Amino acid sequence: AIPPSGVEIADESIIQSIYGQISADKEFVFATLAQHQNINVPVDGDKFFSKHIAVLGSTGSGKSGTVARILQEAMKPSDAQAKLNTRNNTHIILFDLHGEYRKAFPECKYISIDNLALPYWLMNSEELEEMFIESGESNSHNQVSQFKKAVILNKKKYNPTIKGANYDTPVYFSLEEVCRFIANHNLSTKDAKTGELKIRSKVANVPDEYQMFETLEFEDKATGKINSGPYAGEFDRFVLRLETKLNDDRLNFFLKPLKVGGESYQTSDLADIARQFTGYEEGNTANITVIDLSGIPFEVLSIVVSLISRLIFDFCFYYKAMKPAGKEVPFLMVLEEAHNYIPQSHSAKYGSVKKSIERIAKEGRKYGLSLMIVSQRPSEISETIFSQCNNFVAMRLTNPTDQGYVKRLLPDSVLAITDTLPILEKQEALLIGDSVAMPSIVRIMDLGEYRPDSNDIGFRSEWKKDWMDVAFSDLVKKISKE
Repeated sequence: AIPPSGVEIADESIIQSIYGQISADKEFVFATLAQHQNINVPVDGDKFFSKHIAVLGSTGSGKSGTVARILQEAMKPSDAQAKLNTRNNTHIILFDLHGEYRKAFPECKYISIDNLALPYWLMNSEELEEMFIESGESNSHNQVSQFKKAVILNKKKYNPTIKGANYDTPVYFSLEEVCRFIANHNLSTKDAKTGELKIRSKVANVPDEYQMFETLEFEDKATGKINSGPYAGEFDRFVLRLETKLNDDRLNFFLKPLKVGGESYQTSDLADIARQFTGYEEGNTANITVIDLSGIPFEVLSIVVSLISRLIFDFCFYYKAMKPAGKEVPFLMVLEEAHNYIPQSHSAKYGSVKKSIERIAKEGRKYGLSLMIVSQRPSEISETIFSQCNNFVAMRLTNPTDQGYVKRLLPDSVLAITDTLPILEKQEALLIGDSVAMPSIVRIMDLGEYRPDSNDIGFRSEWKKDWMDVAFSDLVKKISKE
């Protein structure tokens, strides 16, 4: 103020007028002012959900409850919809790393390792190579060339009516036959003059180009007449790796998936596979699909997330091109504990998932696909992804590295308020972005009956109780299965 003008603390009516500038049809409320909890802090719902959201906070800060509160509020039907018992047009897909959100959304479409329909043949070239090729091996280029050749040829074998099937085309192929193709090359011999492979006895009624997919025997080497094949003995480790993965029971959900009737998934099942994630599966009445990743083996976790994310992006991309005027179906994809599968790391292990999510971060909004990135370690997440977020719900962060990382992503005008990050109470957050009237310290509204299964265990309270017995046999069975 200019002296001698007085300075007064704004009364509640002034504060409410500041936050009351958003039109009623766009107003979306999930928090109140931390210091004035009778004053709601609305955001512009369109700006909040369409421009990517980051929900950040250390363990115990209330992240899970915040995510649940936001999503529950988003799915609430209007009074008219509630009266007619119809659902609104909300579409949410939540990747649940620890299996804690099912209780928060009891009517959700729930997908776990036990009912996940995600056959391996949906993988693109990057995902296939990430899973089966060891890039550090000296002959990895030969592994890639023959694996790619086998996959493409096998896709053409099983999909003769699909023209131009390539390495990335999402159509059925037999992984067992691809493995045999590689194993045959590893044992092959060839004519010393013509270079023709010396197969001892070809399989009847199988075209020559598909012979390598069968179990074959080759002629023995003979000096000057029969030499080793071009890749003989080169793929020992590659074949072992393929066979090991195929025989790993933990990966059956992915490498040997079966439909309810016991049949394998075929190319014609692609539409049904997509429906399970998008909420359009027959009989489904939920607005949210919770994908429980807690039972997914860690070595394929990033590939599973990459594959599903890519399917959703493709759905939104092609839907926009063919949708009737005014028939929008925007999706929100929630990535819980995102630092576990889209890290800063440049490791080839995370190449495909980072590419899938980064593409959504950069292009998704054009096609009605938005992200909510949820993490306790923001400094470990790909900066390309975080830099695309326009709205931040930043809860207590105690790690200085994470605090500094978040501050770098925010405009200089809000740096002063970010100094509160390490001292925020549970359920308190900095709400920052172009969807809110001004940067604010807010308190997330309490959840109702349905909450995530993420409460802290009261150690001292539990220790005071009588000794608890543990069913070790059941526990060991569970561990052995996983």
